[in-house]
Amino acid sequence: MLKLTLPILLLTLLLSPLWASATPADSAGLTKRDASSVLAAVTTITTQLTTLNKTVSAYPGGIEGSLSALQIQAETIQLEIDLKAAIVAAKRSANFSDTESLSVAQAFVALEPTIASTLANLVAKKPEFDDGLLGVASLSFLVEWDLEQLSFLSSQLGKAVQEKLSATYATLAPLVLDQIAAAFASAIQAYQ
Repeated sequence: MLKLTLPILLLTLLLSPLWASATPADSAGLTKRDASSVLAAVTTITTQLTTLNKTVSAYPGGIEGSLSALQIQAETIQLEIDLKAAIVAAKRSANFSDTESLSVAQAFVALEPTIASTLANLVAKKPEFDDGLLGVASLSFLVEWDLEQLSFLSSQLGKAVQEKLSATYATLAPLVLDQIAAAFASAIQAYQ
């Protein structure tokens, strides 16, 4: 029992400063946003996903992967922060014109393969996460929890953006949003 408790305690202590700051920096402001704010937020999410995907791809698991596991967790927390900021930007935006809706829709279509690739890499690395906590305990429970949080936030972002799209694009949005939701559901199932 002590073998498992000590690494978990160590991991919690190392990550607690990151959890404390895991709120969107802009959440207190009341600035009205527009499609360009949402597009910038999607670009930030894409960049963070790409960074996370590279780190996950290189993750070796075991004792040698302990620092990488911490880096993956920190990058995941940053992704959660970015998603929360994007949700705030979308909710505060005025409704998008047809031109703006097209740009936002294209950004989400371009984002979907990055999400799918990252989730596929996380699923492929499950054996490494199974013994990833100092080589003595599984980190899979943490990956599953993170996936559930990211799935929820992605869904909230999709809903917030869909409400701002013009009618034509709002009716097409579920095509992409359902693909993203299915990819998350599949990844979460792999960790259960």
